[in-house]
Amino acid sequence: MPKMNEAKKRDFVDLVITTLEQEKETLTNKGFDPSHNAEDLKARKQQSMVTEMAQQDAAAKAKEATAEANNALDEAYKSASNMVDLISGLLGKDNELVKKIRKIRN
Repeated sequence: MPKMNEAKKRDFVDLVITTLEQEKETLTNKGFDPSHNAEDLKARKQQSMVTEMAQQDAAAKAKEATAEANNALDEAYKSASNMVDLISGLLGKDNELVKKIRKIRN
């Protein structure tokens, strides 16, 4: 099967369905009734659309969860940084504990 993007695959399925429907008489005259096949393709296409929508919803939720996680981490970092600044203010920037804590941030 040649590599096709999703849009081309959908177009191909649509064209096959349309062709089966439009050429039903020609195919039936040759002993092949394409009705079942056309309906099967329609059902498969519909299922692909449903699962595509579910995938898009999942991607949106994952993006939102990532943003929330990043925001929570940013808030934790700011809080920790503020704590270091507070300790530095209490003990002085030359204090060994302050120097040790500042090394952790770098």
